[in-house]
Amino acid sequence: MSKNSELAKNTFIIFIGKFCTQFISFLLIPIYTNLLPTTDYGYIDLIQSYISLLVPILILRLDSGIFRFLIDARNNNDEKNSIVTNTLFFTLLQIILFTVIFIVINSFFDIKYAFNIGINIIFLSIASILLQLTRGVGDNIGYSIGSIISGVLTILLNILFIVKLGKDSSSILIASGIANIICSLFLFFRNKVYKSISIKNINKPKLKSMLNYSLPMIPDGLSWWIINVSDRSIISFFINTAANGIYAVSSKFSNILSSLFLIFNMSWQESASLHINDKDNEEFFGNIFNTTYKIFFSACIGIMVLMPIVFEWLIGDDYVEAYIYIPLLLLANLYSAVANVIGGIYIAKKNTKSVAKTTLFAALINLAINILMIKKFGLFAAAISTLLSYIALAIYRYIDVQKYIKLKLDYRIFILTMLIFCISGVLYYLNTFILNIINLILTVSIVLILNLDIIKIFINRVRRKI
Repeated sequence: MSKNSELAKNTFIIFIGKFCTQFISFLLIPIYTNLLPTTDYGYIDLIQSYISLLVPILILRLDSGIFRFLIDARNNNDEKNSIVTNTLFFTLLQIILFTVIFIVINSFFDIKYAFNIGINIIFLSIASILLQLTRGVGDNIGYSIGSIISGVLTILLNILFIVKLGKDSSSILIASGIANIICSLFLFFRNKVYKSISIKNINKPKLKSMLNYSLPMIPDGLSWWIINVSDRSIISFFINTAANGIYAVSSKFSNILSSLFLIFNMSWQESASLHINDKDNEEFFGNIFNTTYKIFFSACIGIMVLMPIVFEWLIGDDYVEAYIYIPLLLLANLYSAVANVIGGIYIAKKNTKSVAKTTLFAALINLAINILMIKKFGLFAAAISTLLSYIALAIYRYIDVQKYIKLKLDYRIFILTMLIFCISGVLYYLNTFILNIINLILTVSIVLILNLDIIKIFINRVRRKI
């Protein structure tokens, strides 16, 4: 199987598990925006953002470590058992330590929904480790099934608690906690993890080696959190949690693109790690870089032109302002995708220090612009700071990574796509029925022309299969 076919196959398998559930989850937005007040939903969204910050710190990013190290140990059972045992043993110690600290902190501050938050953090940590373990051993189908279990359960439980039983927004946390427990149990037994666990497999040098890889990913994760989520803390502090609820809805739409890319990025990191030392690596990486840009630009503009048509159907009246910020956040997520494709080269080289350094640079830009502009420009400041920080990250990584792989961006395509985005963006904001239809037709035509070579390859492969 060729490298491109291998990448496409793994992406498709992960796509089935991740995107299908995330798409269904997207359909929960009408429930949140029609049944939950902006202040209530804004608070839970803020809590979830803090959980996403705490989990990587709690597990010291060993989810990334176990994935990368297991790739190199697929043909060595003793090495694999050592990696699994050390990771799970250390994670268990971290969870015990966290539980003690969290109980003490809650005794002083009486955190709202403390039990639900604690359960979420613990089982999301375990699920994260087991999901990456599954990917590391090459079981992308198992990863996909685990993701489906987690996603579908979260959705069904949200519907049960909020729609049927009329519970408040804390139900979102309860649903997430239960889903992660079931997902963790499934992955634990599917991969027969219990067979790999043994005290004799505890190896301090191995754990140290994994931590040397994983620890630089903590500032990287913190930096991504600053770029993606700190906006919400700043919005809640300088404006209010109701405004954060509106911004969260904008992010839900734009994050469709981010979710699509994360699915691809999972298989991309694996392929990059497997083929980083191949003789034709520059041709392979350059081709993936430019092809990925065209595909995700197409998804970006496609989502944007659909928004005027579907937005009012999905969103409650209290959240209509969210429409304004979607294009800026979509463009930001496009540049995030570009930066992360390049970041796959750092992962393949096990150079997590460069991952952290470049992301920290972008995070500082995001934070500075946000704080300086939030009072004057409100929610626009959050969207603009996110966009500019991702642009800076993509440029920085593109220049820095040339010392490993000579990537060449197709500048003609880049200039053309940015021009198309600007024209389509103007039509988006004018938002009349006729212009929206024209925008949709033009976009579909441009996307087909832009990806004509990819479409031809796909059609030829289908013909050969038939």
